[in-house]
Amino acid sequence: MYEIFERTPGTKQMVILRRADHVHFMDNVEELHETMRKSAVQRGASLDFEGNAAIAELCSGEQAHLFARGPHALPHGCCIERQGDAQRFLAGDIEAQLAARDVDVIVISPDAQTG
Repeated sequence: MYEIFERTPGTKQMVILRRADHVHFMDNVEELHETMRKSAVQRGASLDFEGNAAIAELCSGEQAHLFARGPHALPHGCCIERQGDAQRFLAGDIEAQLAARDVDVIVISPDAQTG
């Protein structure tokens, strides 16, 4: 993710959902993750990314859903139609706003420290 961020030109900001893998952005996260993980273990394979961890060690499907909804999950219903609210959300402390909803993220921007 950091390499992608570095290669991105222009004004940029990236928010990474901690303790998540690819399936956290699909329906039935918990079930799908465990199915893939158990299948890989049975084949003696290792999954890349967080796939080797049991779902209990990762963020929940609900947390991933809140993350994916971004500004929509926050007070005041920030959204594209209300760009001022969305811009204030993006300019504010995204990490703290999502943490208040129990969603653990890393925010990367040229002037922000990563955590």
